[in-house]
Amino acid sequence: MPACALMPTVLAQPWAPGQEPPPPPPKPADPAQARALDTLRKDTQGSANDRRRSYLRAAHDLLHRYWASREQPKLLFEGDKAEGCGVTRVEHPMAFYCPPSKELAMALNLRRSVKSARGKTDNELLLLDLAVLAHEWGHHVNRELGRGPYGGGLGLTVKQEELAADWRTGVFLGWLLTSGALGVEEFAQTANLLFEMGDYERISLQHHGYPKDRFEALTRGLASQLKVGQRLGDWTVDTQEAFSRPLPADPLDQQLGRRRYQVQRFEIDRSQQIATNVLGGLLGAASCVWGSQQQCLGMAMEQGKGRAHGSYTRRELTLFCSSGSFDVNEDDFGVQPLRRDGKGQAAVLAARDCPVRPPS
Repeated sequence: MPACALMPTVLAQPWAPGQEPPPPPPKPADPAQARALDTLRKDTQGSANDRRRSYLRAAHDLLHRYWASREQPKLLFEGDKAEGCGVTRVEHPMAFYCPPSKELAMALNLRRSVKSARGKTDNELLLLDLAVLAHEWGHHVNRELGRGPYGGGLGLTVKQEELAADWRTGVFLGWLLTSGALGVEEFAQTANLLFEMGDYERISLQHHGYPKDRFEALTRGLASQLKVGQRLGDWTVDTQEAFSRPLPADPLDQQLGRRRYQVQRFEIDRSQQIATNVLGGLLGAASCVWGSQQQCLGMAMEQGKGRAHGSYTRRELTLFCSSGSFDVNEDDFGVQPLRRDGKGQAAVLAARDCPVRPPS
């Protein structure tokens, strides 16, 4: 979601005598506060709308503490009056940060905006609300602390700004994971919904980046908080793109020399993108042969807009220690050598869990 008005970053000026002193920094966030926020999310008292507002206010305070921001933006909900960026009243589908007025709006109705959100419970959607809030906070912090790894280049672009906010979202979600306030499966589900919300069209003025761009930005932030081999409950961090937990052994496992895991792996699915672009190319050619010049130009503008979809996918990975091979269910491949795993997860699992053979 874009910062409402993209303008040159204004750096804070040093305090000088005669000026109003800057506000004191907030007390640092700690893991206990993160876990208290998760407890609040699971509270069932009151209406869904009241619970959402209470939860987001608490999350807003936690983000203020976490980033040690000099100034906390004003949090606005649907129906609230706004003062900046040309907005007078906050309405769906607004989710934005306005730099001049330092207002942060959270009026996005997720069930109306995200197709996959329609079957989720209110508590599940609160995590997506939290990710959206963290993203908008990312815009605010970008202006105070810089854009991290996305601050280079000849000038600010919308895409750079959005990816920097995604990176900060990953940093914060990674901290929640290490604090025990967010589970791996909850994180994967929330990240998938967040990726779905992006605008991936190149000609869009509010281009958020393609799924792979957004994933890399978010996991770059996530990786700053996690370490390979780190335990998160019963899950283990295997790579920046993959988590695993062992499945209970069955009688065949020892006989076949195998180990089985449930895994969460980020995967890019380009099948729909390819089909959409091929069909668009055929229709575009037909328009240029039989249609008007305007129709031909219109179809040309639509070329290449098929979207690749990326998501964390839960699968079962089987590791065959004796043969140095692996298999991932439902991936259209059979048993393969460890080196063929593009995620690198199978080799990590083998190095960690397969018994070392004595020298012959």
